[in-house]
Amino acid sequence: MAHNINLTNLSGHDQEFEIHGWNNNSNMTVQAGATVSIEANDGSSGAIIALHDGHEGEQAEITKCGFGGNDFFDISNICGAGGNLTIQQVGNSATMKGAPTFMQQCNDAYKQADDNTKQSLQPCVHLDDSGNVVRIDACKDFPQLEAFVRTFADGRTYIGVGAWDGSAGAASDNNQSSAAQGSTDLQVTYNDGDASPPS
Repeated sequence: MAHNINLTNLSGHDQEFEIHGWNNNSNMTVQAGATVSIEANDGSSGAIIALHDGHEGEQAEITKCGFGGNDFFDISNICGAGGNLTIQQVGNSATMKGAPTFMQQCNDAYKQADDNTKQSLQPCVHLDDSGNVVRIDACKDFPQLEAFVRTFADGRTYIGVGAWDGSAGAASDNNQSSAAQGSTDLQVTYNDGDASPPS
């Protein structure tokens, strides 16, 4: 059986996504304000990754109808961020994962950081001409970036590598992999601003 993954772009610009596991593993551009549906067979796994100037950013990691017949999904910033992304089962807000205003929280935390922290983040936090954070690199590659992101998004997105390759990982990351309720259509929502799912 197959369900749909509805991918909504609430931003005012077209947004490109890298698709792994579905859509013939081909990138997809979602027009501003539009929603596209991706067919996902039960038992399939993949990822939907927002691209920012060609760089991988925030991603929805999904297994459809996995263990116990449940969907498993999370929003990960392991590979970076440049926008906001959420995911939930359609019509079930209790299953939502992700930080709807991740980039705004990131920018606020950066502006409040001390000079030493800002200096340490210089290689992996990218600013616009006004000094606002527009993109971060992969948390997995910069321990100082992982620590910084945990100050505002811990327990809301998957930040570190988690339980992997002999490491126990952070419990707050591992908890992101908790099961949803059964297998349903999914709603993935992107925005530069608030990425709360459309009701």
